[in-house]
Amino acid sequence: MPLSADECKRILRLAKVDGALICTEANRIYLTGYASTQAAIAVTQKGVFYFTDKRYLTEASERISSAFTIREGSILEACKLLKSCVRVGVEFYMSHSQYKFALAAMKKPGTAFGCIKDISPVIAQMRSVKSSFEFDLIKKAQSITDFAFGEILKYIKAGVTEIELAARLEFIMQSKGAGLAFDTIMAFGENGAKPHAHRSDRELREGDFITMDFGAKWQGYCSDMTRTVAFGSIDGRKAEAYDTVLQANMRGVASLRAGVIGKQVQDDIRAFFKERGVEKNFTHSLGHGVGIDIHEAPYYNAAPFRAGNVVTVEPGLYFDGNFGIRIEDMLKITQDGADNLTKSDKSLIIIK
Repeated sequence: MPLSADECKRILRLAKVDGALICTEANRIYLTGYASTQAAIAVTQKGVFYFTDKRYLTEASERISSAFTIREGSILEACKLLKSCVRVGVEFYMSHSQYKFALAAMKKPGTAFGCIKDISPVIAQMRSVKSSFEFDLIKKAQSITDFAFGEILKYIKAGVTEIELAARLEFIMQSKGAGLAFDTIMAFGENGAKPHAHRSDRELREGDFITMDFGAKWQGYCSDMTRTVAFGSIDGRKAEAYDTVLQANMRGVASLRAGVIGKQVQDDIRAFFKERGVEKNFTHSLGHGVGIDIHEAPYYNAAPFRAGNVVTVEPGLYFDGNFGIRIEDMLKITQDGADNLTKSDKSLIIIK
């Protein structure tokens, strides 16, 4: 379930503040399991208060736990409730204009005077370890994503465009009741050499690789996967490159467990690509955390992974003007290893 009032107050203890103002949509979803526009949350020692306008007031009262006090209002009312707090935590992800408005409403001079503190890192660390409730939502999102991959293979044919195939893939996920975690990447042939290519009217041709990076969203939580398939016959160079990426993916997956340093896993994959003479063709991070946001903590940095983290492993090789390959799985970190949530086949699939 979403956080209890006591769990929300944990933010105050970890950040060493007397009150907290939560405005960003992702963090509001994390605390309450519910999202509405023009809403704000005030966390105090006396309770947790959710302010929203009349458009959402009835629904918020129905959807949000009784541990929260639901009131009509906006960020202004939330700030008034926090005026008496000596130190207030705010998210530095909020807009500058919103931040300035909040300071004025709370009558606080700002960070230089020690009365305002950034609580974004504290909430990010809390969000990085998923509860069983959150994990179930992510698992559901990924099951829809896997289903969509199996279905989209039926629509791959000569002459279909990137735009058409991406639209079909997104329709399949949405027809299962899911939202979209992000804009689908659908890249044919030479467009696959751009890791975040924008879909176009480029038509599918014999010998193309098709890179599909996509994900469903279920009740506010995202999934993320990438598969690269071939259309028609491919040459030996492409098959060898695919096998190299597949081995890198499996190597990364096998390395994950609680306590492992993300940067070390990434460095190992880069060293593997260097042995194969293609290190310059791996141009991005090995992966990222996934949850309410498609990119969130943890990352492949100097911090150790923790049990309950959900991360991707997505090595790729990109050959400018020719083709690209990426294979991405999403995994839950455990004490002994990692549970792979991505069930779709990742061996080389060739569509005839």
